[in-house]
Amino acid sequence: MRRKPFILALLSLAWAQVNLTLSPTRAEVLLLPKEPFALTLTLRNSLPREEPLAARAVPFRLNEEGGVQDLPEENPLCASLRVVPTNLTVPPLGSAEVRLEGVAPKGEGTFACLVVFAALPRSVEAKGLLLSVRPEIAFALYVTLKGTERPALAARLSGEGKTLTLLLENPGNVLQRLFWEVVVFAQDGTVAARFPIPEVPLLPGGRRKLFFEAALPPGRYRAVAVLESPHGRYATEGAWPVP
Repeated sequence: MRRKPFILALLSLAWAQVNLTLSPTRAEVLLLPKEPFALTLTLRNSLPREEPLAARAVPFRLNEEGGVQDLPEENPLCASLRVVPTNLTVPPLGSAEVRLEGVAPKGEGTFACLVVFAALPRSVEAKGLLLSVRPEIAFALYVTLKGTERPALAARLSGEGKTLTLLLENPGNVLQRLFWEVVVFAQDGTVAARFPIPEVPLLPGGRRKLFFEAALPPGRYRAVAVLESPHGRYATEGAWPVP
């Protein structure tokens, strides 16, 4: 854990030398199996020098903290994707367009692929070390196969001390994009705390843990989570004993 600030400092130094934006940053499309598709992305460079980039398609998953992790195995969505052009140069203070072409895979549910645009390696000095870093910016593509959707969600709330934990699991086969709130009730039924739930993407088979903290007086509380998604509304509740 003590390495995190140093790693974040390295990333900040690297991005100080690259100032790129990508529009859009994600797309969620509903297609029939084997249906072709095409998308256009725009990369913008706000620095007065050109920025060469190389693109690659990467299978990924989201971990319990919401971070992105590359997967070693290929998936049919990434395999079908063509990035045109794969290598490009964004002009100084200018923009460049990239076209994504692909075919929806066979199967069922949601497939996900990350299109990563990597800049050239550059040297960064931090704490007396000269390191080589390669800044990257990414676009997330989610393709759901029409007529095969089986949405589901498992949620569990539990509290201990000052911390309330919401565990979300997706046993279904489609992407769930969840939001809403957690409401905490005292024994007399009054609202003791409210916690908004930011938008949480949850891929099929994925898990996510969210933590909420409040300085509540000692007692036994009831916490209720209400979750909204394009596939419906879900609710769960749990006890929160505060010593």
